Amino acid sequence: MSVEQRRMKGDHPEPPYPLHPSVVNRIDPQYAAFYNKHIIQNQQVHLQPIEASRASGTLIPGAGPLASVAKAVDYFIPRRETKGPNIGVRAFTPHGPKPEQGWPVCVYFHGGGWVLGTIDTENVIASNLCARGRSVVVAVDYRLAPEDPFPAAVDDCWESVLWVLNQGKEILQLDTTKLATGGSSAGGNLAAIMCQRAAILGSPKFSLQLLSVPVTDNTADTRNSSSWRENQDSPALPAPKMMWYRNHYLPDKSEWSHPEASPLLWQGDWSKLPHAVIVVGELDVLRDEGLQFGDKLRQAGVQADAYIMKGQPHPFIAMDGVLDAGRDAVTYFCDALRETMYSTPNGVTN
Repeated sequence: MSVEQRRMKGDHPEPPYPLHPSVVNRIDPQYAAFYNKHIIQNQQVHLQPIEASRASGTLIPGAGPLASVAKAVDYFIPRRETKGPNIGVRAFTPHGPKPEQGWPVCVYFHGGGWVLGTIDTENVIASNLCARGRSVVVAVDYRLAPEDPFPAAVDDCWESVLWVLNQGKEILQLDTTKLATGGSSAGGNLAAIMCQRAAILGSPKFSLQLLSVPVTDNTADTRNSSSWRENQDSPALPAPKMMWYRNHYLPDKSEWSHPEASPLLWQGDWSKLPHAVIVVGELDVLRDEGLQFGDKLRQAGVQADAYIMKGQPHPFIAMDGVLDAGRDAVTYFCDALRETMYSTPNGVTN
């Protein structure tokens, strides 16, 4: 019987949800303290109706403050290649004078398992990338499953990239030769896929991909992945919850291995992909597939900087207000973005 069927029957535990014995001695003390005070009584999203989770407000508590930016403007963008409604995006612009050739730009995709999350979900990360990375950041409000399953999110994200390269370039005063992408969890999955699609087509040329706890292999589970087995009862993203997300987004199991669902399984030319900065949680089911993605890039001669955040379950980057690891992860991304976009030939960052 599925989790959803058990939920409908009322056959599931109710809060509180204490940390599982398998993680108690491994988890970061900062995370454990915050969890026990602020999260332990929250209902788990895969054990309640989707509507309840979407209406509950903050997807992940513990975020830090927004970074100061010059402006954040919402747009509804038309499509060029696919059918569907206009797509919401939010463009963050830094303080200060625009570089002579225009602003560097990072297209960023929020997490939430392709089921949850909105354009507001990762404002903190987006604003930090903008302010500290000295780049325009375009955050994308892509469609969600189960109402719009795979490949709707992929299509929407690609349309947002096309908009940045065309209308957005003029509106936002961008230098699209300095193009990055990034995202967290499902958003990291989508960012990696954007780079692979661009590599196939030969355009655009991404300079950087920022991948936080990315889903790279939708065929992974407790039978074939050591991180899934070790961390199947980890808080925030236990194995049943990840499967709940997957089944909503990819209801057709034959598509689980599609490269635009599982970018780790892409058979293209990995040497054409951009430099990656990858952050994973030691206690996350997705840890190994994120690291394997970095391994494949390095094997193809592409720089891939991977960081394992000790004792961290899945959502640490969104908890930068309470976790040192979250602040560190945001800093890795911001530093990489600024260095990539502002490096001079002699390696000095402006």
